[in-house]
Parts: sequence; C-alpha cells; structure tokens
Amino acid sequence: MAHIRKRSLKATAWIYLGFIIGAFNTYFLTHNDWFTTEQNGLTRIMIEVSMMVFAFSTFGVSTFLFKFFPYYKDNLPDKENDILGLSLVVSAVGLVLTTIGLFIMEPLIVRKFSENSPLFVEYFYWCLPMACFILLFNLLEAYSYGYHQGVTTSMLRETILRLYTLVIIVLKIFNLISFHTFIVLFAIQYAIIVIVLGGYLHYKKQLWISFKISRVTRKFRKKITAAMTLTFIVIVVNVLRSSIDGIVLAAKQSLGAVGIFGLAAYMVSVMQAPFRSLIAITIPILSRAWKDKDYKEISRIYKRSSINLLTFALFIFFCIWLNFDTAINYFNINPDYLQGKWVFFILGIVAIIETGTGVNSQIIGTSVYWRFELWTSILLTIMIIPLSYTLTVKYGIIGPAIANMVSLTIYNYIRLHFLWKKFNMQPFSTKTFEVLLIATGAYFITYYSLQPISSGLWLLIINPLVFATFYFTGIYYRNISPDVKPIVSTLRNRWQKWIEKR
Repeated sequence: MAHIRKRSLKATAWIYLGFIIGAFNTYFLTHNDWFTTEQNGLTRIMIEVSMMVFAFSTFGVSTFLFKFFPYYKDNLPDKENDILGLSLVVSAVGLVLTTIGLFIMEPLIVRKFSENSPLFVEYFYWCLPMACFILLFNLLEAYSYGYHQGVTTSMLRETILRLYTLVIIVLKIFNLISFHTFIVLFAIQYAIIVIVLGGYLHYKKQLWISFKISRVTRKFRKKITAAMTLTFIVIVVNVLRSSIDGIVLAAKQSLGAVGIFGLAAYMVSVMQAPFRSLIAITIPILSRAWKDKDYKEISRIYKRSSINLLTFALFIFFCIWLNFDTAINYFNINPDYLQGKWVFFILGIVAIIETGTGVNSQIIGTSVYWRFELWTSILLTIMIIPLSYTLTVKYGIIGPAIANMVSLTIYNYIRLHFLWKKFNMQPFSTKTFEVLLIATGAYFITYYSLQPISSGLWLLIINPLVFATFYFTGIYYRNISPDVKPIVSTLRNRWQKWIEKR
C-alpha cells in the first residue's frame, strides 16, 4: 500500500491545488458584480452536454484501454502496440455519428430549451469542440494509467485546466475579452491539456500509436468487442445520470437554477477529490491484481480506500457546512446561491455514502464480473432520470438532489452486497462508525461554542481550525486509518531534518 499511498497523496495534492484555483474560479463566476447566475449556469450546462456527447462518442474504449493494457504491454513491442490507435479510430467514428445525431435533433433541442434557457440554445454547438477534446483527453488519460501516469493526468485535469479557466475569467472580468470570446475559449479548454499530455508522453517515449492490427487484438477481439460494447453502455448511463440534473433544470427551471445547483455540486466535488485521485492510482493496480488473482491485495485496497476517503469527505463536508451562509454573505456572492444550501447538504450525504463505500465500482469494473457494473449502472439510470424529472418539476432545485440520494443509496448497497456475497469482501469496520461519531461530535462542539460569539471573517477562519483540532485529534489517537500515523511520522522526520539543516 505504500506506493499507492505515495502516489495517491501526490495526486491529491495536485487536485487540492486545483480546487484552490477552482475556488477562485467559482468565486468570480458567482460574485454579484461579474457574472449572472444565467452566465454561470451556461458554463455548467455546456460541460454537462459535452460530457454526454463524449459518452456517446467513446464507444467504451476508455475502459478497454486500462483493462487490456497489461496484455498489450506484456506481449507486444512498443512500436507494435495498437491499443491507442484502435481506440482513436473507434472514437472518431463515434464522434462523427454523435455529431450527425445532434444535427438531426436540433429542432427538439431548440423547442425544449428556448423558453427557459435561450442563452444555452445560442451557444449549443460550441459543446461539440469541447466534447471532442474531452474525448481525446479521456483516451490519453486512460492510456496513461497503464504507464502509471495517474499523478500527471490528475495535475493536468484538476490543476492546469482550472488555471486556464482562471485566466480567461480574469480576462473577462477586466473586459479584455467579451462574454462571447470567453465562451469560445471556455469551449476549447481541454485542447490545452490534450496537447500537454500528448507532448509529455512523447517526451517520455510512452506514446505509441499503431494502426496495424496486432496479434493481441486478433486474439482478444471477441472479448474486446464485448467489453467495449457493454462498457459503452456503462459510460452512457453514468454520464446520463450525472448530467440529467443540469439538463432538467435548464429545461424546466432556468440557467440560473443550473448555476445555483452547480455551486452546491462544486462544493461536493471538493469532498470527492481524494476519491478521484485514488481511482487514477488504483485502476491499473486492480487490473494487475485481478490478472494475478491477488485477492488479498484487492481486499486491502477496498478497506483502506473506504476509511481514508470517508475520513477526508467528512472533514470537508463539515467545514463547508459550518461556513456556508457566512461565506456567501461575507464574500458578496449573489444571494440567490443561498438557495443551494440544502442542495449541498443532501448531495454531501450522497458523497459521504459513495466515498465511504470505497472503490467498489472500480473493483467490480476491473474484474471478470464487470458486466454486473453495467447492469447496476443501467438500474441507477432507470431510477434517477424519472425521479430527477418528477422531483424537479414538483420541488424545483432541491428535486435532483433528493433523486440522487435515493438512487445512489440503493445503487451503492447493491454493489456492496455483491462484493460481500461473491468475494467475502466488505469495506467497513468499527473504525467506520468511530469516525462518524468523531466528526459529528467535533461539529456540534464547534458550532455551539463559536456561533454565539463570532461572525464574519473570524468565524470563517476559526470554524475550520477548531473543527480540525477536535476531529484530527480523535482520528490520530483512535488510529482510525492505518495510513495516518505513517504520514505524520514522515512529515515529522522531514520537519526535523529541515530544522537540523538550518
């Protein structure tokens, strides 16, 4: 686990640096004086639609890349490795077909969105170049996992991408570019990291593109076709599930509602940052462990990922919840965003459930039972789309959050039950319940001791400091995670060495 911990910490560091930059981006986009809720909502819905175009274009090749990479790497010279070339060809065909489908659907799109979200209709076709570059980056990222470049891809996706967005936001704030130019530059943001990642892989002599069908492709063609077909469905239903909230809100409410919901969703994504970095690190390791039938390693990753991710998620959730109202008022964020407070609470509970169950999706997805991941993903989509639509119409902005909580709770229970019955693996222990109690106790102590005596900036600073003191003290002395004390020990040794040198 040491190599996973080291790389995961590096990836998480890049991700949280990205979130610091992303916090500035979110602040500027939600500030009362610089962007309207509709303009912010447009950036959100463009990403959602682009992700849907990407999903329909990929034809399942991203999962094929990281699942079959060990077989290509172990059995072919680099120059004959056609795994990336094959993926590019299949995805290009998928993108062309999806684009044709969008042109055919244009009248329906205009009819559904023109009344409540006319700005989206105006800029709809800029989603196509965005989707194209998202697709290219996704392919290179999945390919890079095979060379254990998860830290690099995390840096690009989480940090460099947000830094680019920050630059164009600042240009717009100072009126150096128009809003139209801002949206055009926003639409091509993924092109930057595609160029950087491609150049980096070429520099490391790890970028091999061959369009000649190899013996590995011929040998596994039936399994590859089956895997790509079924995982294509998984990707589509997953993206539909994650994008449906913004699309329904744009059609039935407004782009402003999309922006408000998007702020809450962004805050929740901060909670899930370690989860995203861990996926990048563990996918190739899990693929190799399944290939070698190393069930002990898989179980260990499962348990540790659960407690580590839950510990981080609870910390971030309570820090944000303690400061939600105060931060919006103090930083002069548009008061309309206060409507997203309970959206964040509900989505935050969902994130705690998802992170607390560890990398169960990745364990199933890299195993021979990856079809089960397909069927559960389809079930999730079947539940969430009608729920999201119905609850949005009935309850407005909080509707999609409730739909997520109901659907994802059932979804995660099914995956947990499957791994427990099939492999006798489950991620929980007494430490799971201890960390929940520690977090809840630290929250109530912080809230009731500080709320009556402080406000404004001081409250924003003191709240997380007091909560962190109680929370991490309990985490450390109860030895909640087996990774905490080694990390503290390493940091202490480095600090002592730095002091001695001075």
